[in-house]
Amino acid sequence: MQQLKLTHNLGRKAQTFSSEFLLAYLIFLLVLTSIFILWDTTNKNIMASETLYNMENLGINAVEKLIRTSGVPSNWSDATSPDDILSLGLVNESRILNEKKVLKFIELMNTTVDTLCPSDISSPRSNYNCSRYLLSIGKYEFYFELMDINGTTLNLNGTRCTTGNYPSNDDYKITLRRTAILNNEIVRIRFTIWK
Repeated sequence: MQQLKLTHNLGRKAQTFSSEFLLAYLIFLLVLTSIFILWDTTNKNIMASETLYNMENLGINAVEKLIRTSGVPSNWSDATSPDDILSLGLVNESRILNEKKVLKFIELMNTTVDTLCPSDISSPRSNYNCSRYLLSIGKYEFYFELMDINGTTLNLNGTRCTTGNYPSNDDYKITLRRTAILNNEIVRIRFTIWK
């Protein structure tokens, strides 16, 4: 009779052991799954932050180049071919926009006629796609808008002062605002860089 009790107790310990093992295994899987999800989320957030940081730096450099430099060559708005332009700048004097350069910049970016593009530009080969490298923004898109102090988009000589591709992605978008002077009036510049 004692042998029978001993055998019966061993069976219970085995059942207890297997249910404890199963519970521990499930807890382990739950913790491991949580760690992988957190790791993936953290990596995605870090990559998104790095992308936005890079976009912000490129956007700041581009808009500051436009409103603080005259471009290369300094009379690039008189160039007969976009291929002669090395860098864009909309001023002759820092923050005082040159109307002729503003109009030429808008024309240059809005024209759909193909020009000679750098070899890494893919289709469609419009002036926008071929010339945005002059702003040194790399693979990112941009949208430029020139407004009066009240926020109304300016028209200069019948030309609406906007150019670029309007943002279609709010996840990767940085909008920079600057002020400058055009024709003795304060104007606002909104420069959006997006991906």
